[in-house]
Amino acid sequence: MLRIEGERGASINSNLSYDDLFSFDVPGGENVRMNFERQFQSYERSVELHTSSLLKKLRRGSRAVESEVASLFAAKLLNFVRNPYSIQKVLNTFPGVTSYTPTDKELLATYRKVVDGRKPHQAHICQTLGVSDAQYVEWLRLLFMLLVPLSGDRPNFFDEMVRGLLQIPGNIVFAYVCDYDNAACLLSDRGFSQPLPDELGLSFGFNLCSNAFVNFIFCDPAKVLPASAGLDMWKQASSSRRYRTVEVSYQRNHLDLLTKYNQDVIYQSYRRVFGSSKQIHLGQGTLLTS
Repeated sequence: MLRIEGERGASINSNLSYDDLFSFDVPGGENVRMNFERQFQSYERSVELHTSSLLKKLRRGSRAVESEVASLFAAKLLNFVRNPYSIQKVLNTFPGVTSYTPTDKELLATYRKVVDGRKPHQAHICQTLGVSDAQYVEWLRLLFMLLVPLSGDRPNFFDEMVRGLLQIPGNIVFAYVCDYDNAACLLSDRGFSQPLPDELGLSFGFNLCSNAFVNFIFCDPAKVLPASAGLDMWKQASSSRRYRTVEVSYQRNHLDLLTKYNQDVIYQSYRRVFGSSKQIHLGQGTLLTS
């Protein structure tokens, strides 16, 4: 059952933040931390710009949005990877990454701090999140291996992985973007939702802004589309044979799709969902008001 926690609302940041969550070595001084904030910021800084550009282009009928879509997918996927409520799923999603270690001596020294560095916050965080010490450290190792470039002339593992996902041979990547004039799109405290069951393909749903969302579907279209016959924009996308790296479909004020998205966010959240309005469209004319 859903209820509003406070009439004045609550900050998303205050509900998704933990002190020192990403710190992997705290030598002793209060202002001395080794963490991943610089790597995170390299993806975060362009989210607002790319979201605005994407929606403006789609609203005027342009589909020249692959740059925006790819950048937003990377930033939103990173939010999933670093989400404290999705640690076990992240470890399951990227098996084997932590079996590697850097060969560069300086990187290896930093990596050893990820594994063995002083983490006075660890016991509290593990207890709060319900994860083991081993899972927490493995998650930090995963973040390191994904985000830190291991070679000066190559992108990091994360960028390579994103590019690979968007260019899987034989598969099609669909990006279904929906935005609304007078309806709110929820944000999960997990940072993502899954539009499709795992057996139908890899899928991620992300909040773009207060009134827009995007669903990414990575699939063999022959496998997925028959199961989604009720979604007209999926059928429209599948009828085209001019597939680009990402096939983008756009819908404005499509309330059935908003219903499905908001329901997925609610059912798949950890504990909380966030929205810009107290009235949330959940289908059949139902609005969540309390």
